[in-house]
Amino acid sequence: MSTGQTEFFREVLEGLTTAVIWVNESEEIAFMNVAAGEIFQLSPNRVLGTKWQMLMPDLIDSLSLANEKKITIHEYVVEQSDLFKVRVSCTISPYELGDEKGWLFELYNTERHHRIVEEDERWHQYEAGNLLIRTLAHEVKNPLAGILGATQLLQRRYEPEDKANDFLEIISREVQRLKNLVDRMLGPKQSAHKEAHNIHEIIRYVLQIIEGEKPANVYIKLDYDPSIPEVTVDFEAMVQALLNLIKNAMQAMEQFGGLLTIKTRVEHKFTLGTQTYPLVAMISISDEGEGIPPEVFDSIFYPMVSSKKEGSGLGLPVAQNVLRQHEGLIVAESEPGKTTFNVYLPLKQKER
Repeated sequence: MSTGQTEFFREVLEGLTTAVIWVNESEEIAFMNVAAGEIFQLSPNRVLGTKWQMLMPDLIDSLSLANEKKITIHEYVVEQSDLFKVRVSCTISPYELGDEKGWLFELYNTERHHRIVEEDERWHQYEAGNLLIRTLAHEVKNPLAGILGATQLLQRRYEPEDKANDFLEIISREVQRLKNLVDRMLGPKQSAHKEAHNIHEIIRYVLQIIEGEKPANVYIKLDYDPSIPEVTVDFEAMVQALLNLIKNAMQAMEQFGGLLTIKTRVEHKFTLGTQTYPLVAMISISDEGEGIPPEVFDSIFYPMVSSKKEGSGLGLPVAQNVLRQHEGLIVAESEPGKTTFNVYLPLKQKER
């Protein structure tokens, strides 16, 4: 390949935001631009001269299929160096450079599209669940208040040592318990008390709370990005949201044990709902439990849905409610042996 042809590659292809790889007749990678390197999390220079199959195994049976026309492979999964997986669409077309024949691979990261669709679905879940909960709360709290008031009036008619008063006390306690349950279903109230907090301090506080409940066979790994700036949040509400997620992760590993990983990162140009933020803080909570059953996975953010025998089905809806109050979102991924809940919080201009 001549120097002039190399310069052509650099000028035309290097600056593209589309990920591009050129493979020569020997089916070796002869060029990779920076955008492609970002998808594979590899320096382009490290893969030059290697067979393309090393980078994308099982993509296509033979490149000869793309000798006459373009071929597009959808939903191909790229496993990055840190074991994260990214979905891409790959178009392969015959491409000659000077006297050299070869193939041009164009890769389009479709992960963002999938995530936006998934977020939209989770948003509708949140809206539907929230409406259901508020309707139930309205219908249930008023009768409960009436029962509690009538019980207290009856208690005044009996002496404290009267046996009838014992039964009235049971009614009073049970009504109060039901009122507390309804309040928990509603989740934390909208609070104007938001202050700047270090997200790692909030996580540390939550871990202190659950230290006594942590099973002996569960180990915690912290993988923090210390550059994350302070985030303006309601401290108590955010503690409750993270507490629910971390407790769920520990309970998922209670029987067989495993590693609970809490990771923080900053995402750039990240879309939450209909708005794109320059910077978003991400808190990733992963466990090595048996995973969420597929039949309930799509409904986990609905109230009263739980994969645990004794679960109330309120922890995840409450946590999602907290994040929505902070313009954030929780997104879940699950397979046997690994379940991850990603918490996204926008970093606004004044916070940056």
